[in-house]
Amino acid sequence: TDIYDTVLVAIGRQADTEKLGLDNIGVETNSRNYKIPTKFEQTSVPNVYAIGDVMEGCPELTPVAIQAGIQLSRRLFGGSKEPMDYKNICTTVFTPIEYGCCGYSEDEAIEKFGEDNVEVYHKSFMPLEWSLSDSRSVHQAFTKVIVDKSDNERVLGIHFVGPNAGEVLQGYGTAMKKGITFRDLADTVGIHPTSAEEIVTLTVTKSSGE
Repeated sequence: TDIYDTVLVAIGRQADTEKLGLDNIGVETNSRNYKIPTKFEQTSVPNVYAIGDVMEGCPELTPVAIQAGIQLSRRLFGGSKEPMDYKNICTTVFTPIEYGCCGYSEDEAIEKFGEDNVEVYHKSFMPLEWSLSDSRSVHQAFTKVIVDKSDNERVLGIHFVGPNAGEVLQGYGTAMKKGITFRDLADTVGIHPTSAEEIVTLTVTKSSGE
């Protein structure tokens, strides 16, 4: 018998497309979860599009569906050729100690760019607000930044476990879409004393063994 502190039941979700009759017009769906494979929101049938949670591989987030719809309408009716960016999306798990991320996970970055090209800067720290009268003082917060060494240390992913993770990370979505590098972070003056400043004061790499 295994003993765990916490057990998370996460059975996944199915798209409510099974009874729409999509097969009658030839739209392909995943037989496991009824989601729709797409390329730039285009289904297997010309001029039939899908956005949001019904898309195969799409982050199941309301703001993602809204932005994808805006981008699609711009391409269909406004002459735009800009696709939806599904990678540089900030999201947060609103647990008692929040977890937020934007971009690639470490494993995803290694798979796509190669282990030799990926570096990770990381740090555990104690938020000031936890060090006072707070039961969370027994915990540590954590942040890491994943970069592509072969591309001027362009930031591939930012991860943050700590207070107000969603508020801390929101602006990095824009910065990452614009190709922010680790040097850009290091040249940024942090706001002291905040947890957010830990992202711009990272110096320790995972490869150093520290």
